[in-house]
Amino acid sequence: MIHFVGAGPGDPELMTAKGVRLLQQADVVIYDRLVNPLLLFHCKQECIFIYVGKTPDRLSIKQAEINENLIKTAESYDSVVRLKGGDPAIFGRLTEELEACQAAGVRFDIIPGITAASGTASYSGISLTQRGVATSVTFTTGRLIDNEKNTFRQLLNGQTVCLYMGVEALDRFVEAALEQGMKAEMPILITQWGTYGRQTKLQGTLSNIRQKIKATKIENPAMILLGEVVHAGKRFDWFSDLPEKGKSKLYVSTNRPDMDMLLEQTQKGADVWWMQVGEERDRRFDAVNSHYLAEQHFDTLIFADAAAKNIYEAEKVK
Repeated sequence: MIHFVGAGPGDPELMTAKGVRLLQQADVVIYDRLVNPLLLFHCKQECIFIYVGKTPDRLSIKQAEINENLIKTAESYDSVVRLKGGDPAIFGRLTEELEACQAAGVRFDIIPGITAASGTASYSGISLTQRGVATSVTFTTGRLIDNEKNTFRQLLNGQTVCLYMGVEALDRFVEAALEQGMKAEMPILITQWGTYGRQTKLQGTLSNIRQKIKATKIENPAMILLGEVVHAGKRFDWFSDLPEKGKSKLYVSTNRPDMDMLLEQTQKGADVWWMQVGEERDRRFDAVNSHYLAEQHFDTLIFADAAAKNIYEAEKVK
């Protein structure tokens, strides 16, 4: 049995209770780059982790290989969780994986998650369908396949447009919106790593956002919101006001993680990770640490015990 589970947009508590329960019961978890790896701490010690992350600038695993992994693990284990960032049914390549399951006769179910559009909007105090401002919402993507062309049709005033993974497509997106009659002063908000403590935002208008983004380091994963509703973000941006927002902390310990303590930190807006070291460590997380810490930087290093500090510093010398 394969459970396709939405992990939410980043904050580890933005996941359904059903999704957490399935992680706790899973024999194998096959997970993506955009999944917050803190969620793996919900898994039992016997659970196997398989990383199939895709990054914009590196050679990544092919979809056919992911499909093959799904079928092989489902044939050998009772409960397999395919953990996808956000909602698996929204730009998550879900159909291709369901087709592979169906062809192989593998049973599956789908557990939705909070998608990046609603997650990042809520964490900026923005209502995607603000009464009297936006009568509709469009989800679209900057990621295309083969020679497909995205013309961004029907970008009308009076709606909210949510562009997934669209930083590279921003030039085309802005040009198409202006050509189709959107006002040059229409507000646009770009949010990178939305709902994480590392969340960063850039706001502008259709007329100036391309100049603004050139002066920043914002890149995918990012959500782009376009529409008059974006104005509300300046009034109701509760997440940026959290006491630990913008702080990043790496806890190093010889013990297993204290999940309650970590969640207390994320509730305050911090970006956190727990790295266990020493001979008694959970070695499944060696690989998790390798790819996660290669991409993420943590400003503050906190040692939970003296032995952890000695081991960590000795490893750094090697």
